[in-house]
Amino acid sequence: MPTACAARRVAGRRSARTVVVMRSAAEEKAGVTPGHPFPWEEDFDQLSDKVKEVTDVLQKDLKGCNIWLVGMMGTGKSTVGKMLANTLKYAFFDTDSVIELAHDKRPVSSIFAEEGQDYFRQCESQIIKELSPYRNLVIATGGGAVLKPENWGYMQLGVVCWLHGEPELLARRVAKDGLEKRPLLAADAPEGVSGEEAARTKLTDLLDQRRRFYENADVVVTLEGYGNDAADGAPTAAVMYRLLSAINDKVQAKKRQDAERLNFRIEGAEQLKNMRTVESPTAGGAQPGAAPGP
Repeated sequence: MPTACAARRVAGRRSARTVVVMRSAAEEKAGVTPGHPFPWEEDFDQLSDKVKEVTDVLQKDLKGCNIWLVGMMGTGKSTVGKMLANTLKYAFFDTDSVIELAHDKRPVSSIFAEEGQDYFRQCESQIIKELSPYRNLVIATGGGAVLKPENWGYMQLGVVCWLHGEPELLARRVAKDGLEKRPLLAADAPEGVSGEEAARTKLTDLLDQRRRFYENADVVVTLEGYGNDAADGAPTAAVMYRLLSAINDKVQAKKRQDAERLNFRIEGAEQLKNMRTVESPTAGGAQPGAAPGP
């Protein structure tokens, strides 16, 4: 398992790069879908400006607070997390990747098969515990990390963000990658059923089991795509902007709440100056413990 010292060394290697949102020639040609509810998600020049605008505000107030990404497999936690870390000049960790490194780069699917899910979750919790004291980190967690209460105890020292996608969208994504890379899906895939269909059934069951845990997150960001992105979900840069905006809204709300607590007032304070005082029982020379008068 990685030690705290190792985590410190990696956490210190922060990237100075900022994200540059790029679009392909096909996207340039496609243009913006008429009636798109968020047209900047297809206009990447405008999206880049919006990312910079919210980042400039957020970096002043986030103060190094860690960002934890939770959500189902296929939500793009690692991809979005790397982009988010570069944008905020944070270090990035993926708990799955750290586990693989600690096991001679064996893939997660192999660790699951040979060591079992309980062992894997134990490793995951240890990594979450070791990373939680540090600052300026974006951490992408495994889909089942939310199931253990102790993980929440560590993650809630930062901002917990749920990347939420519907099972239909996630099934399309993981089927393209191959179910063999997803041990929870590969183990239960029935014969004669397409990979996408098997993934959709399993992901629906998993989401039903985990939803109440995911709903404890500080912010929720959907992956829903519109216009040209309806089938594949919102582009990574658009999801990152949604995430930045949601975190900023949370941080600003906390600032307002703290300010209101400092600006409290006492109801009826103006009456204090008119209140009569009552003499102490010992006033006028009476000695403590003396018998009361008739």
